[in-house]
Amino acid sequence: MSLESKRTFTTEVRKDWQDMIVHTLRSIDRHSKYPNDDFHMKNYYILKQYLIDLKSWIKKEEEKLESINGR
Repeated sequence: MSLESKRTFTTEVRKDWQDMIVHTLRSIDRHSKYPNDDFHMKNYYILKQYLIDLKSWIKKEEEKLESINGR
């Protein structure tokens, strides 16, 4: 199975981060398979928060680009 994303995006911001998002989602899924293990649950929540923060940052960067480009 390929680790690269099969999605395409219209902004360079998303394109640059998509592969990392895919890998992080897979890591979250892997950690979630061990709900009774403190190590895995700790890292599950850390990675989830990382994705939330990253997606928020991506949206802000896209808004900056839109304002610069006058969209």
